[in-house]
Amino acid sequence: MTDLASAQRSLPRWDQVVALRDFIHSRTYAAVAPTIRLNGEPPQAPASDLARVSEVSQALYQVTSHLCSQLYAELATDSPGSAAEASWQALVSITEAWREDPELPHWMSELLPVKPR
Repeated sequence: MTDLASAQRSLPRWDQVVALRDFIHSRTYAAVAPTIRLNGEPPQAPASDLARVSEVSQALYQVTSHLCSQLYAELATDSPGSAAEASWQALVSITEAWREDPELPHWMSELLPVKPR
């Protein structure tokens, strides 16, 4: 088996990327929810903990969106390349933080590296 065939075999299906993107985005939204202000509420102080939570959550959302877009583009080709594999591995790495989450798509647990003891 060639390296390309091996890499392609380890890539997800389109629907799996969508499910994982939705899962990660829901977690980033849940993290940022306490920072959402209603009209008339004062803004958070720029260096406050809530402002930092908001910044980090937005960054994770953007990174996940970028990785998924890259992966979608690669999966749409006849022969996804190393960019697809790198994007997928980055998404798997992000997902490791939620390995115990009951809402994590069940098929992801098989793809996550074994947790060190």
